[in-house]
Amino acid sequence: MAASDPVLASVLSELGPPPLWKRPATLATLVRIILEQQVSLASAKATFDRLVLACDGKVTHHAILEMGQQQLAALGFSRQKARYTHTLAQQVDRGNFKIGGLSRKSDEDVRAAITDQLGMGNWTADVFLMMALLRSDLFPTGDLALVKGLEELEGKSYATADSLLARAEHWRPYRSVATRMIWQSYLHKRSKVIP
Repeated sequence: MAASDPVLASVLSELGPPPLWKRPATLATLVRIILEQQVSLASAKATFDRLVLACDGKVTHHAILEMGQQQLAALGFSRQKARYTHTLAQQVDRGNFKIGGLSRKSDEDVRAAITDQLGMGNWTADVFLMMALLRSDLFPTGDLALVKGLEELEGKSYATADSLLARAEHWRPYRSVATRMIWQSYLHKRSKVIP
């Protein structure tokens, strides 16, 4: 892929292959992705770490339900994210959302299952598909680091999702790899790593 794309070739030459950034396909990962919506990764990680500590090391739907939304807020969750997380735990508890079964579903079915949950859209689904299920052909057009990173690499603007998707079309069926490379470049330029 990099061989046919000068932009990705330059990233590969400078930084080497991108990290995989694998996460387990669990409720904890979905909660962490909820926390990462529209905030810095460092801020989300700090809140997530407080949650893990409050759950005695294991984030489960039982622990979240026992805490309730107020205690989640006290840990640093916004009111909305506390509600999303609590509702997700309820859905898991009732058997309405089975995270363990997602790995056997198609990308489209996983997306539908995730976006059917309160507060989770395509970006959440894309990140879970890429990082937890290691699917190879995701391109999360709503990811600000992806958009900004690609714009910086190319010195041009991508004002619409359609323009981004058109640019990424020839990276199929490995758009997830291209995304990781762009993230890698974006973070490197800011001397950051994904926690």
